[in-house]
Amino acid sequence: MATSSYYNDPDFSYTKYWQGREYEHQSEVIALNKLLKGSHFTSGADIGGGYGRLIPTLAQYCQKVVLVEPSLKQRLQAKSIKSQAGTSTATNLPDSSLDFASIVRVLHHLPDPLPTLHELHRILKPNGVLVLEFANSLHFLARFKSLITGQAISRLPVERRRPVNIRRRSIPFVNHHPEVIFKLLSTSGFVIKKTLSVSNFRSPFLKKILPLPVLLFLESIFQSLVSSIYFGPSIFVLAIRKW
Repeated sequence: MATSSYYNDPDFSYTKYWQGREYEHQSEVIALNKLLKGSHFTSGADIGGGYGRLIPTLAQYCQKVVLVEPSLKQRLQAKSIKSQAGTSTATNLPDSSLDFASIVRVLHHLPDPLPTLHELHRILKPNGVLVLEFANSLHFLARFKSLITGQAISRLPVERRRPVNIRRRSIPFVNHHPEVIFKLLSTSGFVIKKTLSVSNFRSPFLKKILPLPVLLFLESIFQSLVSSIYFGPSIFVLAIRKW
């Protein structure tokens, strides 16, 4: 099943999915602001950005930013945001046309992210900036489980969960090993400048007992503090196209 069909389905609401996930959303906003602080880009694109959830944040750093999204339903919900049809492997953007690109919550649908990295390289100018996010198979809970069971964490994409089937259709949801993603970025012509561990306190229990401002305060501190050990379930990467 194509990802766009899943997000186009009238029985699925991506905006409702984000209701009650303010901690996760704000954690990603914090990460973007940390990575892009002091930057200014003439042209940018958010690839697979759904209904434009992160566009207001990205627009603070980009003079012009376009949402590239395969789902017509999501693009219509984006309303006043400039958007166009396109996928992560076929964005319909010209070669070397962007100073900046972001791709958040997309790689967890891609067991093989290499074609997407090639497309991102194609549309970015030399020295263009990429912010990429992926679901982390090496997160703390996975390592704790590995320690208990004695089963090593695979370097292959790890199925994270099956989405609720809509009319008996489903799409991949996978975690990626950080070292594999970093190697793919390098072989695709990118140099990694910074990484952050994000959504470090994404726990129903913690979200229930701790106020949101407290969680976000801790999140802001820990994103850099535990980035080198890939602690959290989500990793943000700032990379530069070098060739």
